[in-house]
Amino acid sequence: MSRGNKKTKQVVGGVVSMGLLVSVVLSGCSTDKKEEPNATGSSSAVPKTTTAVEPTKELVNISWYMRKPIDTMKDQEAIEAEANKTIKSGVNANLHFNFIDAASWEDKMKLMSASGEPYDLVFTSNWTNAIDSNVQKGAFLPLDDLLKKYGQDILAKVDKRAWKSVTYNGKIMAIPGQGPFTTPNGIVFKKDLVTKYNLDYKKIKNLQDLEPYLETIKKNEPTITPLLVTKTVSAPGDFISDHTNVTKGIRYDEKANQFVLETDIPQFVNNYRTMHDYYVKGYVAKDAAIKTDFTAEAKSGKYAIMRDSGGYTEDGSKSTALFGFPTVESLAFYPIIATSNMVGAATAISKTSKNPERAMELLNLVWKDKKLSNTLAYGLEGKNYTVKSGAGTDAMSVDAKSGAEQTWAIWHNWLGPLWDQWDSGWNSKASLEQMQKNNNEAKTSSILGFLFNGEVVKSEIAQVNAVYAELQPILYSGAMPDYDKFLGEMKQRLKDAGLEKIKAEAQKQLDAWKAQNK
Repeated sequence: MSRGNKKTKQVVGGVVSMGLLVSVVLSGCSTDKKEEPNATGSSSAVPKTTTAVEPTKELVNISWYMRKPIDTMKDQEAIEAEANKTIKSGVNANLHFNFIDAASWEDKMKLMSASGEPYDLVFTSNWTNAIDSNVQKGAFLPLDDLLKKYGQDILAKVDKRAWKSVTYNGKIMAIPGQGPFTTPNGIVFKKDLVTKYNLDYKKIKNLQDLEPYLETIKKNEPTITPLLVTKTVSAPGDFISDHTNVTKGIRYDEKANQFVLETDIPQFVNNYRTMHDYYVKGYVAKDAAIKTDFTAEAKSGKYAIMRDSGGYTEDGSKSTALFGFPTVESLAFYPIIATSNMVGAATAISKTSKNPERAMELLNLVWKDKKLSNTLAYGLEGKNYTVKSGAGTDAMSVDAKSGAEQTWAIWHNWLGPLWDQWDSGWNSKASLEQMQKNNNEAKTSSILGFLFNGEVVKSEIAQVNAVYAELQPILYSGAMPDYDKFLGEMKQRLKDAGLEKIKAEAQKQLDAWKAQNK
């Protein structure tokens, strides 16, 4: 599907879910007019939204459809009643969530779109209730005018780059939630061994840099396997710089400005030649290709070097907490931010909405009012969370219930304003600041706004995925008898599966996208 890419220039702002640019919060009480950047990149004199409800507005009910965040959702009526005190006062509306079980979610939303059933707000993304397919069938309203008129606080907080990811044929079709758009990759070292051998681990940045230390561990630590690799988790430091993932086996070369096959990238070839060498030298477990539980292996403490636990932390705290023993980390690289990274969570307004203006006003209030967004996310004090410190302030810290005791949760980036999240076990203030730093420091793809639609080559994609599922564990572990022979056979099997056809289709779509966005 062709996508628009109208340039957007607005005030910079906006987990895991799921990174991030610093929010700039605009006061909603001023009646002074001010030149404000808007979603389409122009500047116009727009009065800020006010908290007072216009007397002529009728009370309306706004529905928000969302895939159920957790299976144990309860307390909805009480939480909505509390939230609606603010919503009714602010925009004279009542909000009701419609949570759909994961198993029924996709089918339910497709049926509603097909039948024209009225609803207002809906969760959309690149991974579920896909934004592309919804836009293609005309399920969502363009939001440009609504954002200009009613979405000033949203415009102030959303990362200005993210608008490209939700722009189709020049129209903004959803509001992208703030989130970790990139997760830096770290190389994790068992701290006691680093200390023992006085390793200057911060200087180690890639797979090849590991060789001397791997050799040291192999010679001196008979109970330790130097490098952890499993069936689905590759070695740390095996990154491919300056390339954006497009679909399995195909990447966009940011320097050459073209699609390339992964197996033709020199750095890719060199990395897995290195892994084969490490396997032969005994730095990798002989059964690495059949090990399925990376976390269990890491927790065993039997490895000197591992991949991070889901994101680099400068002090190693995240991996230390998960693996259960002291670790230190070296930053390997920041993956390039691609379109898919920016649409992990978004909110759209249905074309069937009877009150789109009020729906946008409600969304803007969620982005503006920190207490409201946190109430919708965490639930009720004393029932779903308790206050640790800073009661009644924007800097409040809370203990949110988890596990079997958790009866309410909506992830903040599903609502939108992740950076307004209260400090908690979900995300600490420090982790939120780290995510914002990651977003700021990562590069953005030169084709941001382009998202490959694989529908017309879905059979070829399935076949390519099957080849990778079979061969990738061998590639990751380096366990092939002859690397050059293995790589040659892998390339041929991918070609036979239709990878060149997928690449040609991706190029066709990119050409069309570029033509629209000269």
